[in-house]
Amino acid sequence: MGVCSDARHHYGLFNHNYQAGYDFKSIAITLVLMVLMVLSPTPWLNKIVLLVLALMQATQLMYFTYFGGFYSAFDMVLMMREMHDALIGFADGLKFMLPAFFLSMAFYALAYFTYNKLHKTSYTIRYIWVLFVLLLSLPFLQSLRSEASQKYQPNIAHSAVKNGLYSVSFFAARQIKIVVGLRKGMPSYEPYVVTKGKAVDANIVMLMGESLSYYNMELYCYERNTNPDLMAYKDDPNFIYIPAISSAVSTRVSLTLFFNGVYEPNNTAHVSKMDTSLFRLAKQQGFNTHYITTQKNAGGLTYSFSLGDIDTWKENKHLLDYDGEYDNRLLLELQAMNLDYDQPQFITLHMRSTHGPYVDNYPKEQEVYPVEGQPYKDYMLNSYDNSVLYTQKVIADIYEFFKDSNKPTYIFFTPDHGELTGQDGRFGHNAVDIDMARVPFMFYGVNLPQTEIERIKSEIGCLSNHYLISQQIAKVLGFNIHNPNEEAGKYYLNGTDVFGEAGYMQYDLNDIRSETCPEFAQ
Repeated sequence: MGVCSDARHHYGLFNHNYQAGYDFKSIAITLVLMVLMVLSPTPWLNKIVLLVLALMQATQLMYFTYFGGFYSAFDMVLMMREMHDALIGFADGLKFMLPAFFLSMAFYALAYFTYNKLHKTSYTIRYIWVLFVLLLSLPFLQSLRSEASQKYQPNIAHSAVKNGLYSVSFFAARQIKIVVGLRKGMPSYEPYVVTKGKAVDANIVMLMGESLSYYNMELYCYERNTNPDLMAYKDDPNFIYIPAISSAVSTRVSLTLFFNGVYEPNNTAHVSKMDTSLFRLAKQQGFNTHYITTQKNAGGLTYSFSLGDIDTWKENKHLLDYDGEYDNRLLLELQAMNLDYDQPQFITLHMRSTHGPYVDNYPKEQEVYPVEGQPYKDYMLNSYDNSVLYTQKVIADIYEFFKDSNKPTYIFFTPDHGELTGQDGRFGHNAVDIDMARVPFMFYGVNLPQTEIERIKSEIGCLSNHYLISQQIAKVLGFNIHNPNEEAGKYYLNGTDVFGEAGYMQYDLNDIRSETCPEFAQ
Protein backbone atom coordinates (compact mmCIF):
# COMPACT_ATOMS: atom_id res chain seq x y z
CA MET A 1 0.00 0.00 0.00
CA GLY A 2 2.66 2.50 1.05
CA VAL A 3 4.99 1.27 -1.67
CA CYS A 4 2.20 1.54 -4.23
CA SER A 5 1.46 5.16 -3.31
CA ASP A 6 5.15 6.06 -3.68
CA ALA A 7 4.79 5.89 -7.45
CA ARG A 8 3.49 9.44 -7.20
CA HIS A 9 6.99 10.73 -6.42
CA HIS A 10 8.79 8.67 -9.05
CA TYR A 11 6.32 9.91 -11.67
CA GLY A 12 7.58 13.42 -10.98
CA LEU A 13 10.89 12.39 -12.53
CA PHE A 14 9.10 11.98 -15.87
CA ASN A 15 6.71 14.95 -15.65
CA HIS A 16 8.11 18.14 -14.11
CA ASN A 17 4.61 19.62 -13.74
CA TYR A 18 3.63 16.88 -11.30
CA GLN A 19 3.62 18.53 -7.87
CA ALA A 20 2.64 15.73 -5.45
CA GLY A 21 4.54 15.78 -2.18
CA TYR A 22 4.54 14.26 1.27
CA ASP A 23 2.13 15.35 4.00
CA PHE A 24 1.98 14.00 7.53
CA LYS A 25 -1.72 13.12 7.51
CA SER A 26 -1.47 11.01 4.35
CA ILE A 27 1.63 9.21 5.63
CA ALA A 28 -0.08 8.41 8.96
CA ILE A 29 -3.20 7.07 7.24
CA THR A 30 -1.08 4.97 4.86
CA LEU A 31 0.83 3.43 7.78
CA VAL A 32 -2.41 2.60 9.62
CA LEU A 33 -3.83 0.96 6.49
CA MET A 34 -0.65 -1.06 6.02
CA VAL A 35 -0.84 -2.39 9.59
CA LEU A 36 -4.53 -3.24 9.25
CA MET A 37 -3.84 -5.00 5.97
CA VAL A 38 -1.09 -7.15 7.46
CA LEU A 39 -3.27 -8.04 10.46
CA SER A 40 -6.40 -8.76 8.42
CA PRO A 41 -7.19 -12.49 7.88
CA THR A 42 -8.70 -11.80 4.42
CA PRO A 43 -5.89 -11.89 1.84
CA TRP A 44 -8.35 -11.93 -1.06
CA LEU A 45 -9.90 -8.65 0.16
CA ASN A 46 -6.51 -7.07 0.74
CA LYS A 47 -5.30 -7.95 -2.75
CA ILE A 48 -8.49 -6.56 -4.31
CA VAL A 49 -8.04 -3.31 -2.38
CA LEU A 50 -4.41 -3.07 -3.51
CA LEU A 51 -5.44 -3.59 -7.13
CA VAL A 52 -8.30 -1.04 -6.97
CA LEU A 53 -6.04 1.61 -5.43
CA ALA A 54 -3.34 0.90 -8.01
CA LEU A 55 -5.90 1.33 -10.80
CA MET A 56 -7.07 4.61 -9.24
CA GLN A 57 -3.49 5.80 -9.21
CA ALA A 58 -2.88 4.63 -12.77
CA THR A 59 -5.98 6.33 -14.17
CA GLN A 60 -5.27 9.57 -12.31
CA LEU A 61 -1.67 9.65 -13.56
CA MET A 62 -2.81 8.84 -17.09
CA TYR A 63 -5.41 11.61 -16.92
CA PHE A 64 -2.77 13.98 -15.55
CA THR A 65 -0.44 13.12 -18.44
CA TYR A 66 -3.08 13.99 -21.02
CA PHE A 67 -4.98 16.89 -19.40
CA GLY A 68 -2.42 18.36 -16.99
CA GLY A 69 -4.60 17.77 -13.91
CA PHE A 70 -6.40 15.08 -11.94
CA TYR A 71 -9.98 14.03 -12.68
CA SER A 72 -12.70 14.98 -10.22
CA ALA A 73 -16.12 13.47 -9.59
CA PHE A 74 -17.56 15.93 -12.09
CA ASP A 75 -15.05 14.92 -14.75
CA MET A 76 -16.37 11.40 -14.25
CA VAL A 77 -19.92 12.68 -14.82
CA LEU A 78 -18.77 14.41 -18.01
CA MET A 79 -17.02 11.27 -19.26
CA MET A 80 -20.23 9.29 -18.74
CA ARG A 81 -22.21 11.85 -20.72
CA GLU A 82 -19.68 11.94 -23.55
CA MET A 83 -18.44 8.36 -23.52
CA HIS A 84 -17.78 8.22 -27.26
CA ASP A 85 -15.65 11.38 -27.31
CA ALA A 86 -13.91 10.36 -24.08
CA LEU A 87 -12.90 6.99 -25.54
CA ILE A 88 -11.63 8.60 -28.76
CA GLY A 89 -9.56 11.09 -26.78
CA PHE A 90 -8.28 8.33 -24.52
CA ALA A 91 -7.22 6.22 -27.51
CA ASP A 92 -5.54 9.23 -29.13
CA GLY A 93 -3.38 9.91 -26.09
CA LEU A 94 -2.80 6.32 -25.03
CA LYS A 95 0.79 6.23 -26.28
CA PHE A 96 1.61 9.15 -23.97
CA MET A 97 -0.28 7.71 -21.00
CA LEU A 98 1.07 4.16 -21.06
CA PRO A 99 4.26 4.97 -19.08
CA ALA A 100 2.10 6.25 -16.21
CA PHE A 101 0.03 3.06 -16.31
CA PHE A 102 3.04 0.74 -16.35
CA LEU A 103 4.75 2.70 -13.57
CA SER A 104 1.65 2.35 -11.38
CA MET A 105 1.35 -1.36 -12.15
CA ALA A 106 5.04 -1.92 -11.40
CA PHE A 107 4.59 -0.41 -7.96
CA TYR A 108 1.41 -2.43 -7.50
CA ALA A 109 3.37 -5.59 -8.24
CA LEU A 110 6.04 -4.57 -5.73
CA ALA A 111 3.37 -3.84 -3.11
CA TYR A 112 1.66 -7.16 -3.89
CA PHE A 113 4.78 -9.25 -3.40
CA THR A 114 5.81 -7.26 -0.33
CA TYR A 115 2.39 -7.92 1.18
CA ASN A 116 2.64 -11.65 0.41
CA LYS A 117 6.01 -11.75 2.14
CA LEU A 118 4.81 -9.92 5.27
CA HIS A 119 1.40 -11.50 5.66
CA LYS A 120 1.43 -14.43 8.11
CA THR A 121 -1.77 -16.14 9.22
CA SER A 122 -0.55 -16.35 12.83
CA TYR A 123 -0.29 -12.55 13.00
CA THR A 124 -3.87 -11.83 11.94
CA ILE A 125 -6.65 -10.51 14.15
CA ARG A 126 -10.19 -11.70 13.57
CA TYR A 127 -12.65 -9.10 12.26
CA ILE A 128 -10.00 -6.37 11.99
CA TRP A 129 -10.83 -6.30 8.30
CA VAL A 130 -14.03 -4.45 9.29
CA LEU A 131 -11.93 -1.54 10.59
CA PHE A 132 -9.79 -1.78 7.44
CA VAL A 133 -12.83 -1.47 5.16
CA LEU A 134 -14.37 1.27 7.31
CA LEU A 135 -11.24 3.42 7.11
CA LEU A 136 -11.12 3.05 3.32
CA SER A 137 -14.84 3.88 3.12
CA LEU A 138 -14.59 7.11 5.12
CA PRO A 139 -14.38 9.43 2.07
CA PHE A 140 -17.52 7.78 0.67
CA LEU A 141 -19.40 7.96 4.00
CA GLN A 142 -18.38 11.60 4.44
CA SER A 143 -19.49 12.33 0.86
CA LEU A 144 -22.97 11.01 1.66
CA ARG A 145 -23.29 13.70 4.33
CA SER A 146 -21.53 16.49 2.45
CA GLU A 147 -23.44 19.45 1.03
CA ALA A 148 -20.54 20.64 -1.12
CA SER A 149 -17.80 19.15 -3.24
CA GLN A 150 -14.85 21.36 -2.27
CA LYS A 151 -13.18 18.91 0.11
CA TYR A 152 -13.34 16.22 -2.56
CA GLN A 153 -11.90 18.19 -5.47
CA PRO A 154 -8.42 17.05 -6.53
CA ASN A 155 -5.38 18.58 -4.92
CA ILE A 156 -2.40 18.67 -7.29
CA ALA A 157 -0.01 18.49 -4.33
CA HIS A 158 -1.55 15.24 -3.05
CA SER A 159 -1.05 11.72 -4.31
CA ALA A 160 -2.89 10.25 -7.26
CA VAL A 161 -4.20 7.46 -5.00
CA LYS A 162 -5.78 9.92 -2.57
CA ASN A 163 -7.24 12.04 -5.35
CA GLY A 164 -8.63 8.95 -7.04
CA LEU A 165 -10.21 7.68 -3.82
CA TYR A 166 -11.83 11.05 -3.07
CA SER A 167 -13.08 11.58 -6.63
CA VAL A 168 -14.57 8.10 -6.95
CA SER A 169 -16.10 8.30 -3.45
CA PHE A 170 -17.80 11.63 -4.09
CA PHE A 171 -18.96 10.52 -7.52
CA ALA A 172 -20.51 7.32 -6.13
CA ALA A 173 -22.17 9.12 -3.21
CA ARG A 174 -23.56 11.85 -5.44
CA GLN A 175 -24.98 9.37 -7.96
CA ILE A 176 -26.71 7.51 -5.14
CA LYS A 177 -28.23 10.77 -3.86
CA ILE A 178 -29.47 11.58 -7.36
CA VAL A 179 -31.12 8.16 -7.66
CA VAL A 180 -32.97 8.57 -4.34
CA GLY A 181 -33.97 12.15 -5.15
CA LEU A 182 -31.70 13.98 -2.70
CA ARG A 183 -29.68 15.69 -5.45
CA LYS A 184 -30.35 16.96 -8.94
CA GLY A 185 -28.16 16.10 -11.88
CA MET A 186 -25.88 18.85 -13.15
CA PRO A 187 -27.42 20.97 -15.93
CA SER A 188 -26.10 20.94 -19.48
CA TYR A 189 -24.94 24.10 -21.24
CA GLU A 190 -24.03 25.02 -24.77
CA PRO A 191 -20.23 24.98 -25.31
CA TYR A 192 -18.33 28.25 -25.47
CA VAL A 193 -17.04 29.29 -28.90
CA VAL A 194 -13.37 30.30 -28.85
CA THR A 195 -11.93 32.26 -31.77
CA LYS A 196 -8.18 32.70 -31.95
CA GLY A 197 -6.69 35.93 -33.25
CA LYS A 198 -3.39 37.72 -32.75
CA ALA A 199 -2.04 38.26 -29.24
CA VAL A 200 -0.54 41.55 -28.17
CA ASP A 201 3.22 41.93 -28.43
CA ALA A 202 3.58 42.50 -24.70
CA ASN A 203 4.01 40.82 -21.35
CA ILE A 204 0.94 40.16 -19.23
CA VAL A 205 0.95 40.11 -15.43
CA MET A 206 -2.02 38.95 -13.37
CA LEU A 207 -1.88 39.92 -9.70
CA MET A 208 -4.43 37.88 -7.77
CA GLY A 209 -5.13 39.30 -4.35
CA GLU A 210 -6.67 37.62 -1.34
CA SER A 211 -9.72 38.66 0.71
CA LEU A 212 -9.37 42.33 -0.23
CA SER A 213 -12.42 44.59 -0.09
CA TYR A 214 -12.47 48.04 -1.63
CA TYR A 215 -14.42 49.14 1.47
CA ASN A 216 -11.06 49.41 3.26
CA MET A 217 -9.12 51.15 0.50
CA GLU A 218 -8.44 54.88 0.56
CA LEU A 219 -8.37 54.81 -3.24
CA TYR A 220 -12.10 54.02 -3.03
CA CYS A 221 -12.93 56.78 -0.50
CA TYR A 222 -12.14 54.90 2.73
CA GLU A 223 -11.47 57.40 5.53
CA ARG A 224 -8.17 55.82 6.60
CA ASN A 225 -4.87 56.32 4.77
CA THR A 226 -4.51 52.68 3.71
CA ASN A 227 -3.22 53.30 0.16
CA PRO A 228 -0.38 55.85 0.34
CA ASP A 229 1.67 54.15 -2.40
CA LEU A 230 -1.25 53.54 -4.75
CA MET A 231 -2.64 57.03 -4.26
CA ALA A 232 0.45 58.26 -6.10
CA TYR A 233 -0.96 56.54 -9.20
CA LYS A 234 -4.46 57.97 -8.85
CA ASP A 235 -4.03 60.62 -11.54
CA ASP A 236 -1.68 58.60 -13.73
CA PRO A 237 -3.34 58.16 -17.15
CA ASN A 238 -1.88 54.64 -17.33
CA PHE A 239 -3.74 53.59 -14.18
CA ILE A 240 -7.35 52.40 -13.95
CA TYR A 241 -9.16 51.62 -10.70
CA ILE A 242 -12.83 50.67 -10.41
CA PRO A 243 -14.99 48.59 -8.07
CA ALA A 244 -15.82 45.04 -9.14
CA ILE A 245 -17.74 41.92 -8.08
CA SER A 246 -15.97 38.60 -7.58
CA SER A 247 -17.21 35.35 -9.08
CA ALA A 248 -17.51 33.69 -5.68
CA VAL A 249 -17.00 34.23 -1.96
CA SER A 250 -14.57 31.32 -1.56
CA THR A 251 -10.97 31.30 -2.79
CA ARG A 252 -11.01 27.87 -4.41
CA VAL A 253 -14.28 28.57 -6.23
CA SER A 254 -13.33 32.07 -7.29
CA LEU A 255 -9.96 31.00 -8.72
CA THR A 256 -11.56 28.22 -10.74
CA LEU A 257 -14.21 30.50 -12.23
CA PHE A 258 -11.85 33.42 -12.86
CA PHE A 259 -8.91 31.60 -14.43
CA ASN A 260 -11.25 29.53 -16.62
CA GLY A 261 -13.52 32.46 -17.53
CA VAL A 262 -16.65 30.62 -16.36
CA TYR A 263 -19.98 32.44 -16.44
CA GLU A 264 -22.37 29.86 -14.97
CA PRO A 265 -22.23 28.79 -11.30
CA ASN A 266 -22.57 25.07 -12.12
CA ASN A 267 -21.05 24.42 -15.55
CA THR A 268 -19.14 21.23 -14.78
CA ALA A 269 -18.33 20.47 -18.41
CA HIS A 270 -16.63 23.80 -19.07
CA VAL A 271 -14.54 23.65 -15.90
CA SER A 272 -13.49 20.09 -16.70
CA LYS A 273 -12.36 20.91 -20.24
CA MET A 274 -10.31 23.96 -19.21
CA ASP A 275 -10.34 25.09 -22.85
CA THR A 276 -10.60 28.75 -21.82
CA SER A 277 -8.03 28.48 -19.03
CA LEU A 278 -5.96 31.65 -19.20
CA PHE A 279 -2.78 29.60 -18.88
CA ARG A 280 -3.83 27.37 -21.78
CA LEU A 281 -4.74 30.36 -23.95
CA ALA A 282 -1.42 32.02 -23.15
CA LYS A 283 0.49 28.84 -23.99
CA GLN A 284 -1.34 28.52 -27.32
CA GLN A 285 -0.07 32.00 -28.23
CA GLY A 286 3.53 31.18 -27.41
CA PHE A 287 3.76 32.85 -24.01
CA ASN A 288 6.03 31.52 -21.28
CA THR A 289 3.71 30.88 -18.35
CA HIS A 290 4.53 31.28 -14.67
CA TYR A 291 2.55 30.90 -11.43
CA ILE A 292 4.06 32.05 -8.14
CA THR A 293 2.06 32.13 -4.92
CA THR A 294 2.52 32.57 -1.19
CA GLN A 295 -0.63 30.52 -0.54
CA LYS A 296 -0.07 27.49 1.70
CA ASN A 297 -2.58 25.15 0.06
CA ALA A 298 -1.88 26.01 -3.55
CA GLY A 299 -2.48 22.48 -4.78
CA GLY A 300 -6.01 22.40 -3.40
CA LEU A 301 -6.83 25.94 -4.48
CA THR A 302 -5.72 25.63 -8.09
CA TYR A 303 -6.65 22.11 -9.17
CA SER A 304 -8.40 23.53 -12.27
CA PHE A 305 -5.49 25.66 -13.50
CA SER A 306 -4.46 23.47 -16.46
CA LEU A 307 -1.16 22.69 -14.79
CA GLY A 308 0.30 21.17 -17.93
CA ASP A 309 0.24 24.66 -19.49
CA ILE A 310 2.26 26.29 -16.70
CA ASP A 311 6.03 26.36 -17.25
CA THR A 312 6.97 27.54 -13.76
CA TRP A 313 5.01 26.60 -10.65
CA LYS A 314 6.16 27.94 -7.28
CA GLU A 315 4.16 27.97 -4.08
CA ASN A 316 4.87 28.92 -0.48
CA LYS A 317 7.08 25.90 0.23
CA HIS A 318 9.39 26.93 -2.63
CA LEU A 319 9.88 30.41 -1.14
CA LEU A 320 11.04 29.53 2.36
CA ASP A 321 14.64 30.65 1.81
CA TYR A 322 13.57 34.30 2.03
CA ASP A 323 13.30 36.17 5.32
CA GLY A 324 9.74 36.14 6.65
CA GLU A 325 6.69 34.61 5.01
CA TYR A 326 5.20 37.69 3.41
CA ASP A 327 4.10 38.71 -0.06
CA ASN A 328 7.27 40.65 -0.83
CA ARG A 329 8.69 37.20 -1.71
CA LEU A 330 6.63 37.20 -4.91
CA LEU A 331 8.67 40.03 -6.39
CA LEU A 332 11.92 38.71 -4.91
CA GLU A 333 11.35 35.34 -6.56
CA LEU A 334 10.36 36.95 -9.84
CA GLN A 335 13.57 38.99 -9.80
CA ALA A 336 15.60 35.87 -8.98
CA MET A 337 14.11 34.05 -11.98
CA ASN A 338 15.78 36.62 -14.24
CA LEU A 339 13.22 36.21 -17.02
CA ASP A 340 13.87 37.47 -20.53
CA TYR A 341 11.12 40.08 -20.88
CA ASP A 342 11.81 40.41 -24.58
CA GLN A 343 10.12 37.01 -24.83
CA PRO A 344 6.34 36.98 -24.20
CA GLN A 345 5.69 36.25 -20.53
CA PHE A 346 2.36 35.48 -18.87
CA ILE A 347 2.94 35.84 -15.13
CA THR A 348 0.50 35.22 -12.29
CA LEU A 349 1.48 36.39 -8.80
CA HIS A 350 -1.00 35.11 -6.24
CA MET A 351 -0.95 37.00 -2.92
CA ARG A 352 -2.02 36.11 0.63
CA SER A 353 -1.42 39.19 2.80
CA THR A 354 -5.05 40.10 3.58
CA HIS A 355 -5.96 36.53 4.53
CA GLY A 356 -7.02 35.88 8.11
CA PRO A 357 -5.53 35.92 10.65
CA TYR A 358 -4.43 39.25 9.23
CA VAL A 359 -1.73 39.86 11.87
CA ASP A 360 0.23 36.88 10.53
CA ASN A 361 0.55 38.26 7.02
CA TYR A 362 2.37 41.56 7.34
CA PRO A 363 5.67 42.50 9.03
CA LYS A 364 5.05 43.77 12.55
CA GLU A 365 7.47 46.65 12.09
CA GLN A 366 5.13 48.01 9.41
CA GLU A 367 2.11 48.00 11.70
CA VAL A 368 0.35 51.38 11.77
CA TYR A 369 -2.96 50.72 13.53
CA PRO A 370 -2.74 49.31 17.08
CA VAL A 371 -3.63 45.65 17.56
CA GLU A 372 -2.40 44.54 20.98
CA GLY A 373 -4.96 44.92 23.76
CA GLN A 374 -7.72 46.15 21.45
CA PRO A 375 -11.34 44.96 21.76
CA TYR A 376 -12.39 42.37 19.17
CA LYS A 377 -13.94 44.74 16.62
CA ASP A 378 -10.99 47.16 16.74
CA TYR A 379 -8.52 44.26 16.67
CA MET A 380 -10.13 42.86 13.51
CA LEU A 381 -10.42 46.22 11.75
CA ASN A 382 -6.94 47.46 12.67
CA SER A 383 -5.16 44.22 11.79
CA TYR A 384 -7.03 44.06 8.49
CA ASP A 385 -6.19 47.67 7.60
CA ASN A 386 -2.54 46.96 8.41
CA SER A 387 -2.66 44.05 5.98
CA VAL A 388 -4.25 46.32 3.34
CA LEU A 389 -1.42 48.82 3.85
CA TYR A 390 1.10 46.07 3.27
CA THR A 391 -0.73 44.64 0.25
CA GLN A 392 -0.88 47.95 -1.59
CA LYS A 393 2.84 48.46 -0.97
CA VAL A 394 3.59 45.08 -2.57
CA ILE A 395 1.44 46.01 -5.57
CA ALA A 396 3.16 49.38 -5.98
CA ASP A 397 6.58 47.71 -5.79
CA ILE A 398 5.57 45.36 -8.60
CA TYR A 399 4.44 48.34 -10.67
CA GLU A 400 7.84 49.97 -10.13
CA PHE A 401 9.65 46.79 -11.12
CA PHE A 402 7.90 46.59 -14.47
CA LYS A 403 8.36 50.30 -15.12
CA ASP A 404 12.02 49.51 -15.72
CA SER A 405 11.11 47.08 -18.47
CA ASN A 406 11.32 48.35 -22.03
CA LYS A 407 8.60 45.90 -23.05
CA PRO A 408 4.90 46.87 -23.10
CA THR A 409 3.28 45.25 -20.07
CA TYR A 410 -0.34 44.78 -19.00
CA ILE A 411 -0.71 44.49 -15.22
CA PHE A 412 -4.14 43.38 -13.99
CA PHE A 413 -5.09 43.19 -10.31
CA THR A 414 -8.15 41.85 -8.53
CA PRO A 415 -8.56 39.69 -5.41
CA ASP A 416 -10.38 36.38 -5.19
CA HIS A 417 -13.19 37.85 -3.07
CA GLY A 418 -13.89 40.61 -0.58
CA GLU A 419 -13.95 40.67 3.21
CA LEU A 420 -16.22 42.32 5.77
CA THR A 421 -14.66 43.74 8.90
CA GLY A 422 -17.69 44.69 10.95
CA GLN A 423 -19.93 46.39 8.38
CA ASP A 424 -23.48 45.94 9.75
CA GLY A 425 -22.00 43.57 12.32
CA ARG A 426 -20.71 41.13 9.70
CA PHE A 427 -17.23 39.66 9.37
CA GLY A 428 -15.51 37.40 6.86
CA HIS A 429 -16.58 36.33 3.39
CA ASN A 430 -18.19 32.87 3.16
CA ALA A 431 -21.87 33.85 2.78
CA VAL A 432 -23.49 34.41 -0.63
CA ASP A 433 -23.66 38.16 -0.13
CA ILE A 434 -22.81 40.86 -2.70
CA ASP A 435 -21.08 42.93 -0.02
CA MET A 436 -18.66 40.05 0.56
CA ALA A 437 -17.92 40.02 -3.17
CA ARG A 438 -17.09 43.73 -3.53
CA VAL A 439 -13.48 43.87 -4.67
CA PRO A 440 -11.15 46.36 -6.34
CA PHE A 441 -10.05 46.04 -9.93
CA MET A 442 -6.91 47.89 -10.92
CA PHE A 443 -4.99 48.03 -14.16
CA TYR A 444 -1.62 49.57 -14.85
CA GLY A 445 -0.15 49.79 -18.34
CA VAL A 446 3.58 50.04 -18.88
CA ASN A 447 4.79 51.35 -22.25
CA LEU A 448 1.31 50.92 -23.72
CA PRO A 449 -0.21 53.41 -26.16
CA GLN A 450 -2.79 55.62 -24.48
CA THR A 451 -5.39 54.44 -27.00
CA GLU A 452 -5.03 50.87 -25.67
CA ILE A 453 -5.50 51.99 -22.06
CA GLU A 454 -8.55 54.00 -23.07
CA ARG A 455 -9.93 50.95 -24.87
CA ILE A 456 -9.63 48.80 -21.75
CA LYS A 457 -11.12 51.56 -19.61
CA SER A 458 -14.08 51.93 -21.95
CA GLU A 459 -14.74 48.20 -22.30
CA ILE A 460 -14.36 47.39 -18.60
CA GLY A 461 -16.82 50.12 -17.59
CA CYS A 462 -17.30 51.92 -14.28
CA LEU A 463 -17.85 48.65 -12.41
CA SER A 464 -16.98 45.17 -13.60
CA ASN A 465 -16.84 41.58 -12.41
CA HIS A 466 -14.48 38.62 -12.55
CA TYR A 467 -16.10 37.11 -15.62
CA LEU A 468 -15.70 40.28 -17.69
CA ILE A 469 -12.15 40.87 -16.41
CA SER A 470 -11.17 37.32 -17.36
CA GLN A 471 -12.63 37.85 -20.83
CA GLN A 472 -10.63 41.07 -21.15
CA ILE A 473 -7.40 39.21 -20.38
CA ALA A 474 -8.35 36.54 -22.93
CA LYS A 475 -8.92 39.34 -25.45
CA VAL A 476 -5.43 40.73 -24.81
CA LEU A 477 -4.15 37.20 -25.36
CA GLY A 478 -5.81 37.31 -28.77
CA PHE A 479 -8.97 35.28 -28.11
CA ASN A 480 -12.61 36.13 -28.48
CA ILE A 481 -14.82 33.93 -26.28
CA HIS A 482 -18.51 33.76 -27.10
CA ASN A 483 -20.75 32.17 -24.50
CA PRO A 484 -24.22 31.36 -25.89
CA ASN A 485 -25.52 30.81 -22.33
CA GLU A 486 -25.20 34.43 -21.23
CA GLU A 487 -28.24 36.50 -20.32
CA ALA A 488 -27.76 40.18 -21.06
CA GLY A 489 -26.73 42.05 -17.92
CA LYS A 490 -27.22 39.02 -15.67
CA TYR A 491 -24.32 37.43 -13.79
CA TYR A 492 -23.77 35.04 -10.90
CA LEU A 493 -22.16 35.10 -7.49
CA ASN A 494 -21.24 31.60 -6.36
CA GLY A 495 -20.91 30.29 -2.82
CA THR A 496 -18.37 27.90 -1.36
CA ASP A 497 -18.80 25.12 -3.93
CA VAL A 498 -17.48 25.42 -7.47
CA PHE A 499 -20.56 23.73 -8.94
CA GLY A 500 -23.18 25.76 -7.10
CA GLU A 501 -24.09 23.07 -4.60
CA ALA A 502 -23.54 25.40 -1.65
CA GLY A 503 -25.78 28.14 -3.06
CA TYR A 504 -25.43 30.99 -5.55
CA MET A 505 -27.32 34.08 -6.62
CA GLN A 506 -28.00 35.88 -9.87
CA TYR A 507 -27.61 39.66 -9.98
CA ASP A 508 -28.10 42.46 -12.49
CA LEU A 509 -24.78 44.20 -13.10
CA ASN A 510 -26.46 47.33 -14.45
CA ASP A 511 -28.44 47.73 -11.22
CA ILE A 512 -25.26 47.53 -9.16
CA ARG A 513 -23.54 49.97 -11.51
CA SER A 514 -26.33 52.50 -11.12
CA GLU A 515 -26.06 52.24 -7.33
CA THR A 516 -22.27 52.15 -7.03
CA CYS A 517 -20.62 54.06 -9.87
CA PRO A 518 -21.63 57.58 -8.77
CA GLU A 519 -19.68 57.05 -5.53
CA PHE A 520 -16.42 56.37 -7.32
CA ALA A 521 -16.57 58.60 -10.37
CA GLN A 522 -12.95 59.19 -11.36
